[in-house]
Amino acid sequence: MRNIKNTEFIDDIANEAAEWFLKLQSGNLSETEYLKWQQWHMASDANRQAFSRAEDCWNALDNITGVTIEDLKTEQNIIPLSSTKREPRRFMPHRIKRNIKWAASIAAGIVIALSIGLSYQNFRTTSPDATTYQTARAEHKIINLDDGSKISLGARSIVNVDYSPMARRITLVRGEAVFDVSKDKARPFIVKTGNGTVTAIGTKFNIHTNDKNVIVTVLEGIVEVNPYLANDNIKAPLPRVAAGKAVSYRSDGFISEVVESNVEAAVSWERGLLVRVDTPLASVIEDVNRYSSREIIIGDPALNDIRFTGTVLNDGIDNWLRGLVVAYPIKVLDSGHDAILLLKKTE
Repeated sequence: MRNIKNTEFIDDIANEAAEWFLKLQSGNLSETEYLKWQQWHMASDANRQAFSRAEDCWNALDNITGVTIEDLKTEQNIIPLSSTKREPRRFMPHRIKRNIKWAASIAAGIVIALSIGLSYQNFRTTSPDATTYQTARAEHKIINLDDGSKISLGARSIVNVDYSPMARRITLVRGEAVFDVSKDKARPFIVKTGNGTVTAIGTKFNIHTNDKNVIVTVLEGIVEVNPYLANDNIKAPLPRVAAGKAVSYRSDGFISEVVESNVEAAVSWERGLLVRVDTPLASVIEDVNRYSSREIIIGDPALNDIRFTGTVLNDGIDNWLRGLVVAYPIKVLDSGHDAILLLKKTE
C-alpha cells in the first residue's frame, strides 16, 4: 500500500523545486529572494535532489516525444500525478510575471516529470540538431550564433550548440572558450561543462576546463554556477559570480570560494599568450599542449605540483622550455620526434 502522507510530502518538495527554478529562470530574483532560495536548497538532501531533477527536466523537455504543449498546459493550477487530492493545487505564485506564457507549460512539465520519477539519464542532453564546433592544435575560432551571442573557442576545444525555443544549451566538451551572451529572458543560456552548469544572465565569461576542475571567470555581468553533487552529504554553495571574479568546481561537486580574478590573465590566450599565476605545473603543461606541435609529458610525478608563475608565448614554446630548465629543477629530454619528456633534475 502506498504511503499517502509520504507521497504528498514528495509532491510538495517537487512543487517548491519547480517554483524556485522558475523564479531563477525569470532573472528578476532579488538578493533577499536569492538568499532564501539558497537556504531552502541547503536545508535538506531532498530539496537539493528535487531542484537538480527540476533543472534536468528543463534541459530534457525538448526531447520528450508523444506529449504536446496542450497536454501540459494547465495555466497555474496543476494536480501532481501521484497526489490523491481532488482540489487543484496552486504551485505557481501570482508574483511570477503572468506574461511569461510558456512558464505554465514548463512548470507543468517539470512537476509531472518529478512526480513520475523521470531523471536526467532518461533523456539525451543534446538534440540531433545540435551543431558541433571544434578547433585543432594552436587554432582559435570565432562562432557567431543566431541570437547575436558569440563564442571565442580556444585551441583543441570542442563545443556543442543546441538552441531551442525554450533554452540555449551549450556543452563545452573540452578546452576553453569565452562566451559573449545576448540577453533573452525567455531562453536561458546554459553552458554544461565538467560536472556542472553555468547560466548566463546577459554577460560575458571565460570557462577553462582541465582534468581536475572547471574555472569560470566573469568579464561582464553575472553568472550562476551550479556543480552537480556526487555526494549528497556535500553542501556546496551555489554562488552568483560578478564581473572581475572567478570560481572553480570539481567533478565531486566541491566549489571554491568566489575570488577576485586577473581577468586579463584569464583571457590572455586570445592574444596568443598563456599567463599563469601560482599554477601547478601539471595544469600549465596541459594548457601548453593545446598549442605545442609536440606533446609535452611530465615523466616524474614529483614535478606535477611545482607552482609556476609566468607567461608562455603560444609560438615560442621551445624557448619557454629552455627557461624552465633554468628556473626550476627540471631537465628536458627532447628526442626530436613527437614527444618531449620532463624529468626532475638531479644534482
